[in-house]
Amino acid sequence: MTKISPKTARRDRIITSALKIFAEKGFQDATISEISKAAGVSDATVYEYFNSKEELLFAIPEEITEDALRGAERILPFLRGVDSKLRALVQIYMTLYEKNPQYSALIMLHLKTNRNFLKTKAYEVIRTAARMLLSCIQEGIEDGTFKKDIDPYLVRSMILGTIEHLCTRWHLLGTPSNLVEQVDPLVDLLLDGLRVQENSKNISLNLNFGGDTASLAKPASLKDTLES
Repeated sequence: MTKISPKTARRDRIITSALKIFAEKGFQDATISEISKAAGVSDATVYEYFNSKEELLFAIPEEITEDALRGAERILPFLRGVDSKLRALVQIYMTLYEKNPQYSALIMLHLKTNRNFLKTKAYEVIRTAARMLLSCIQEGIEDGTFKKDIDPYLVRSMILGTIEHLCTRWHLLGTPSNLVEQVDPLVDLLLDGLRVQENSKNISLNLNFGGDTASLAKPASLKDTLES
């Protein structure tokens, strides 16, 4: 096991403490002094690692999202079929948010409205995760699993938008009570709309008894069947 250096451990403590305080108090009301006290370091030590409170804020999603990305990169190559990959990616998102409620609160309730966040490395990491989802959808279109006429960017927006909506309600209203339990219903609903539907022929048999003989007739269409 790789030994963590004291400097790295100190930085991790600062980020962990900042996450807790930012999530509880909000970025504007949190102070560096509160964060340094919670981390067991001085204010000056915090500034050795981060030039500003905002830079510290932006370091949090970079660290946590990179860990989730590495997990996805380990799993996806072993999954067969885009259906499984799509389900796994949605599962990773939901699990990440549910197991890290302070992190998801920070993302959903604070960072989404911060324009400066869009210019950071942390945002690029989040975009990398979104590109993995987009690639999965595009793969399904290319291999014929998903319909050719769907817009992969729109589908990705629908998925991420639904996840964000569920997560925000979870934080603000307490519903749904379990995010991970929403994975299968969400993905099943998506796949029903995305998959190429195989053409199936409805075959019905009409038994017309006339005299001593029975004849079998195949209706030309479902309409014929219903009207017979």
